[in-house]
Formats: sequence, structure tokens, C-alpha cells
Amino acid sequence: MTTALQTDPECDGVAAVGTLLDRRVMPQPVVRAAYADPPYLGCGKSHYGHLHDEAADYDDPETHRRLIQRLCDEFDCWALSLHEPSLRVLLPMCPPDVRVAPWIKPFASWKGKGLPHAWEPVILMNKTGRKHRTRDWVSAMPPAFSGGAEPMLGVPGQKPRAFSHWLFDALTLETHDEFCDVFPGSGAVGDAWQRWKNRAAPEQFELLGHNAI
Repeated sequence: MTTALQTDPECDGVAAVGTLLDRRVMPQPVVRAAYADPPYLGCGKSHYGHLHDEAADYDDPETHRRLIQRLCDEFDCWALSLHEPSLRVLLPMCPPDVRVAPWIKPFASWKGKGLPHAWEPVILMNKTGRKHRTRDWVSAMPPAFSGGAEPMLGVPGQKPRAFSHWLFDALTLETHDEFCDVFPGSGAVGDAWQRWKNRAAPEQFELLGHNAI
């Protein structure tokens, strides 16, 4: 654990040994982050029409273009979920320096005679300049196949908690940052954000060389 030091104003920048420091007095830049998990292109009316009157709008690529532009304009970092068939349509709408990370599903539904869709792309944009601390892919079981480990919350496309926790690390978020779940849906991602913040929150007080708590 990093030891926090407090500068004594009378020591001309020399750390005061043994001084108690409240980390909250140290200003840290706040990052505005967003995660967008819209109805996937071509799936709006069929999958979400019964839940939202505007779901069919996301069957039009231009609606996704406007969403991507909003993410670029309003946030320091963002992530966008989509399905593999729409990647070739939506990726050219994004800035050239985005990353595409795969969410690997250990178990997926096998339908029809073609290859199953056992992964989903996640487009990542990060302009924070922070050091990355996780890999560029995640393997997480969809809640529908978790055997009850994660409850289904009634909205198609619910993301597992492990996916969300990876996402927060992939965006290099800190507990004091602002996070916007653009499409709250089931509320699972917002719940995961609160859980992640509680898990990742550092000790508020430290002594030089010793934990205060």
C-alpha cells in the first residue's frame, strides 16, 4: 500500500514524518466516464420493443452514430457494447484510436447451423492518460447461464458483474470519478459500479509507514 505523506508548509516541501493525512484533501482530477449498452443494431424492435417505445430507433445506424458522437463530446472515456454483426458498420463511426476488446462467453446459446456468437465486441475510448491495469479482453458468464449465481433482472442483454468490474478497470476509473450508465436497463451495471467502488475504495487515513486504521 502506498504511504501517504503530508507536506509541512514550514519545511519548504519536505514531508512531515508521522503526520496524519486525510486523502480527501488531496485534489484529484475527476474523470467523466460512460458506458452505453443500447439495443444492438437490428435488434431494437424485436428484442426491446415491448419495453421501450423508442427501441426501434436503434435499428437505424444513424441513431448509433449520434450516440457515438454524444459519447465523444461529453465524456473523457467511454465504452460501447455491440454485437459482432454490427462491428463493421459501427466501428468506422468511431475515432481512429478506439480499441476493440472482446467479451468472451464461456457458454453461449447454439442456434441454427452457423458458428455461434460466443463473444461480443466492446469499443473502448480512453483519453484520461492514466496507466492501464487490466487486459484487453474479459471472460464472463452471462447471467442467463450462471446457474443462479447472478439473478436475471428482466431485461435482455443484462451484463454480468464480472464484465462490469473489468470494464471499470479497462476505463482506468477511480472511485471518485463520475460514471454514467447511458442505458440503465436492468440496473445491473449501476449496481456493479457501487460494489466496485466499495471494493476498490482505499483507506482514508494513513500514517507514514503504518496504517492508521
